[in-house]
Amino acid sequence: MKHPLFFTAFLSLILCAGCQSERSKLAKINLTIEVQRFDRELLTLNPDSLPLLVPALQQKYGDFFTYYCKGIIDVGMPQDSGFWGYLAEFLSDDIVRESYTEVQRTFSDCSELNAKLTDAFKRYKLHFPDDKTPRIVAYVSGFNQSIMLAEGVIGVGLDKYLGADYPLYPQLGFYKYVTRKMYPSKIPADIMDALAEALFPYNVRQDELLGRMVWEGKRLYFARQMLPAEPDTAIFGFTQKELDVCHNNESYIWMYLIENKLLFSTNTFTIDKFTEDRPFTQEFSREAPGRAANWVGYRIVSRYMERASGVTLPQLMLDNNHRQILEKSGYNPR
Repeated sequence: MKHPLFFTAFLSLILCAGCQSERSKLAKINLTIEVQRFDRELLTLNPDSLPLLVPALQQKYGDFFTYYCKGIIDVGMPQDSGFWGYLAEFLSDDIVRESYTEVQRTFSDCSELNAKLTDAFKRYKLHFPDDKTPRIVAYVSGFNQSIMLAEGVIGVGLDKYLGADYPLYPQLGFYKYVTRKMYPSKIPADIMDALAEALFPYNVRQDELLGRMVWEGKRLYFARQMLPAEPDTAIFGFTQKELDVCHNNESYIWMYLIENKLLFSTNTFTIDKFTEDRPFTQEFSREAPGRAANWVGYRIVSRYMERASGVTLPQLMLDNNHRQILEKSGYNPR
């Protein structure tokens, strides 16, 4: 019989070797992410000189400029009637100016964000070597949109990440359970989650709670693989207390779903109730966070990947047989 201390040391050596191998592979990937500060370039324009200054900005940012003007701040395009007036009004708005000032203070230095995103997209390249790396563009949205994805670009609305205690958020009607996730270090996890959602959209023959849970779980698993050093609170969007509630009540949550025959429910209201953002999941308890069922989905996916030898991350993300993932995971918390 092997001595347990010997086995533990041997296992640690294996894991350490795996980490070194991954670090070696990452070091060979020539990739650097640097967030482009569109917010600074736009918000420092003189509103009286926009027709002279905007064309250069439009040329530099290309399609992103179109997505931003039409889809985020809704002012149209330069060829549209009223565009210059609408854009000038946006740039002069008191709330926009106030939020921009706070954005410059909070994000005066993006070196840490750049480093985290560089590491994340290097990991992405390990798993998806043929995919192009998007450029990351920061903007001020008038509190409209946190993350924007388009062809070849991911936009980040920095005014949606000014911290849970930013005083304008409650004044603008944001609920506390939403604002507690609007802090700077949440950005990498939100980018990776949005990337997973865009690349691997929900695709099942029939919408059911289990399918949605596992799909949400795959997105969380994807973000975790891209950001292994990030805290669970950032990946899941929960407080530590909420995470503790999930861990301590995992078996109860699972049994509640089974005993109430909810896993295969196709009722849209039921599915949304358990998987969309809410202050809490009352069906489990008032201490259980909203989207606690998605956390269970993550646990199922994690267990599946532990047991499914040889399954790659791309294969997981493309696998829409959610019932089979559950079956092969052997998930049964006790």
